[in-house]
Amino acid sequence: MPKLGGRSGFAEKSATCGRLVCDVEISAKELIRCKSYNLTELAAQILKTERVVVPPENIRSFYSDSPHLLYLLELTWMDAKLILQIMCELNVLPLALQITNIAGNVMSRTLMGGRSERNEYLLLHAFHEKNFIVPDKQFFKKPQQVLGEDEDIDSGKGKANKTRKKAAYAGGLVLDPKVGESQCLYAYHWFSTSMGILPKEIRKLVERRRQVKQLMKQADLNPDLYLQYDIRQKALKLTANSMYGCLGFSFSRFYAKPLAALVTHKGREILMHTKEMVQRMNLEVIYGDTDSIMINTNSTNLEEVFKLGNKVKSEVNKLYKLLEIDIDGVFKSLLLLKKKKYAALLVEPQGDGKYTTKQELKGLDIVRRDWCDLAKECGNYVIGQILSDQNRDTIVENIQKHLIEVGEKVANGSIPLNMFEIHKSLTKDPQDYPDKKSLPHVHVALWINSQGGKKVKAGDTVSYVICQDGSNLAASQRAYALEQLQKQPGLSLDTQYYLSQQVHPVVGRICEPIEGIDAVLIATWLGLDPSHFRAQQQQQREDEGDNFLGAPAQLTDEERYRDCERFTFTCPDCGTKNIYNNVFEGGSTLQPGLKNCCHIPCRGSPMDHPVQISNKLLLDIRRHIRRYYSGWLLCEDQACQNRTRRLPIAFSRSGPICPACLRSTLRPEYSEKALYNQLSFYRYIFDWEYAINKVLSGEDRSNVKIGWKEEKGVYKMLKDVIDKVLSTSGYSEVNLAKLFQAFTALKY
Repeated sequence: MPKLGGRSGFAEKSATCGRLVCDVEISAKELIRCKSYNLTELAAQILKTERVVVPPENIRSFYSDSPHLLYLLELTWMDAKLILQIMCELNVLPLALQITNIAGNVMSRTLMGGRSERNEYLLLHAFHEKNFIVPDKQFFKKPQQVLGEDEDIDSGKGKANKTRKKAAYAGGLVLDPKVGESQCLYAYHWFSTSMGILPKEIRKLVERRRQVKQLMKQADLNPDLYLQYDIRQKALKLTANSMYGCLGFSFSRFYAKPLAALVTHKGREILMHTKEMVQRMNLEVIYGDTDSIMINTNSTNLEEVFKLGNKVKSEVNKLYKLLEIDIDGVFKSLLLLKKKKYAALLVEPQGDGKYTTKQELKGLDIVRRDWCDLAKECGNYVIGQILSDQNRDTIVENIQKHLIEVGEKVANGSIPLNMFEIHKSLTKDPQDYPDKKSLPHVHVALWINSQGGKKVKAGDTVSYVICQDGSNLAASQRAYALEQLQKQPGLSLDTQYYLSQQVHPVVGRICEPIEGIDAVLIATWLGLDPSHFRAQQQQQREDEGDNFLGAPAQLTDEERYRDCERFTFTCPDCGTKNIYNNVFEGGSTLQPGLKNCCHIPCRGSPMDHPVQISNKLLLDIRRHIRRYYSGWLLCEDQACQNRTRRLPIAFSRSGPICPACLRSTLRPEYSEKALYNQLSFYRYIFDWEYAINKVLSGEDRSNVKIGWKEEKGVYKMLKDVIDKVLSTSGYSEVNLAKLFQAFTALKY
């Protein structure tokens, strides 16, 4: 129906008073996940139909003659038909009727959404049956936020500072996940069986849904009856899922903060007790979240897995009278990235020992709307490869081929433009945002509203693309609607942004646990400059090491020096470049790395040219020291990529703020820690004694001590060159005498 004006839809409500109004947009938001809930997107996703869209500026011309006017009329009828088809496909009216029957409220209110009102009516009926007097509903304005001692300030991005209040009470416990890949494991969920009013109502809903699900499994079930059962179980699920929320919702009639805190407290306590009990059964708990745990069975036999799962279920349920744990699912394989972020293959038994698998995703970037379809497609492909039964080398090779192909297609412009659209919903009207420039979806929403056609408002989803417009503005200020990109000359797609800020982060986070794939390698495959990612990766590792006391001492030599530049020396006899990583090389025939040229036909020995090697080493050392003192700073934001030697005036807690994008922090391109690690690496590859005592095995050690006295002398000379430079560095030393120098001057 047309918009009649006024705020909060008052005019529309008055005009339809006494009638049921079904808004498919409101219903779709509750029933399905979609990147946008406008009619075009809903028709494409639900009906698999393409809707014809007429640009607002062209509508006036359709009134010029009868054929065009009739065509416009047909399109309007088609829109009405699509809305009706979507409503029928989603079973909106039957579902709303079932929910209304369960909750005991008014159907017109059910169609308007608002789960809290349904829960309130359900509980009102339950309390009334027990002759309870329920509390009055409180109506009050939202209080102003006042920062107290237990609240913190989030500096935010740009000029807009945001206040973030501390949670009213502690939430559910999430166990630290064992990051990586796991095979065949169980996921369990708890549900309460206690008999208070609220638990009893939830119990009723859960049991009724279970009964309906059993009815749906009957053989030769009539399709119409199956559809009725499915609608009923969905209605029960939607109602049960939001019941406990009324305790922690401050505007609810049944708001009870202490009870909400007690529920989460007992949940944390039970989760920890269950974890300890399962571990006493010699089973590995790899993850737990609020009311569930995941157990690694270390078995690929499905029958054995179910037997073990039921045993755990039985043992846990013995501990509680008013609580039960049940098996929620079996995963064939699982990629666990971090808390609340995983991908898994869910096993669905089909009978006769056969089963099918279905991909299940939670919390990953590819299920969120603010990533473009291209990034999601790449993420889905990578997850599919990781969860497959292929060996690791094949998986890495397939991912490499796919990313190289994506990088080439993006550069060639052979990918459809709609794959680059980013979707973000408005939480308030566009004009009400305080910092409109730094929010791309708000910037585009204001442009759409200025065109005089459809007006976007709070709750709507805005689609945009990031373009190159010839300016040096940050990416967030270069957002345009897709039709602007298609019509305005001078605009082109910012391919670097999409590869570095959309595809790379999504793929990088998914591939993080996979050995052999890192941010630099992914950037190289996508055709990006890897130097920026290398500096960022090195800085990230340094920060991680600084966060843990004694972490650098626990690193192996390979981990400590993996980001260092390798030492190279060109053989004077054949001109082949030799690369050196260790003092000794070779497997069964161990020998010093400088002994022979890596070019097999060449019989020359770099060991015969110690002065040249020493000079090359000294030049490399001076190059690295010069690079450090050049003082280049890089912006952390990969889309900004600002590089400067000028230290800005503005600082945040993290460091100097980038003057180009005004939000991210500048980091040294080559830090003092990176320089010290590089010099230490040079000492490591020429430290003969360290290699013998720490690197080589016992048998190899005894063989080395017999000969190679001349070679040992050459290595000692080269090590002395580095030691002389390191002796002038104060990075790794703390002078305690100087530190406490002020106290020695005090006289008692």
